[in-house]
Amino acid sequence: MLGQAPWARLSPSGPAVLLLALSASLTSQDICSSPGDLPAPDLQLNTSSAQPGTTAVLQCLLRVVSPVRRIIFCKDRLELYSQKAQQGQLSYSMVLNITSRSAGRYTCGYQLRTEMKQVRNSALSAGRILDVPGSVATSTAWPSSPGSSPSHKTELPSRGPAMPLEVWILRSALSLLLLLSAPIITLLLERWSHGASGARQPGDVPGPMVL
Repeated sequence: MLGQAPWARLSPSGPAVLLLALSASLTSQDICSSPGDLPAPDLQLNTSSAQPGTTAVLQCLLRVVSPVRRIIFCKDRLELYSQKAQQGQLSYSMVLNITSRSAGRYTCGYQLRTEMKQVRNSALSAGRILDVPGSVATSTAWPSSPGSSPSHKTELPSRGPAMPLEVWILRSALSLLLLLSAPIITLLLERWSHGASGARQPGDVPGPMVL
């Protein structure tokens, strides 16, 4: 129909779908700083200490086959590298070219997309500490407890999101507001569409159809 805005021809579920997609983007966080609730993978590191100029291999192992979308390797709660997951594959590797900045705590996780097109994060794997002799990070970060061996520096998985509570509350409130407003917007669009279609008087000559 001519004179009708394109967005008014959306189906009643159109605005709701758009709002749900926006809500999902607001609630999905960076997995390295804000892990999710899916089962954590395992992370293996072929060495606990490496010299600059050498290499080390990180291996992220999934526990079960699932519709995984992306594998993420983290260093000190920051995303270091990610790769697209392959169907049925349970092992993903990353080769580190060691420099003085490579020392730190490494973890891995994964993301998957649900049938509702929402991205969900896994919990992070147990952390693995890599020492690089001579680097500043090895002398200050993640000290071992008295009497423990330097070769056993596996950290426990992260227990919760690192974001401030205020930010989490604000994001949750925005997501809830968007979800609650979807039916209202849909109803308004339906009424506007019916009003526009009923405004044409009998006997009006329809305009040419634009193909």
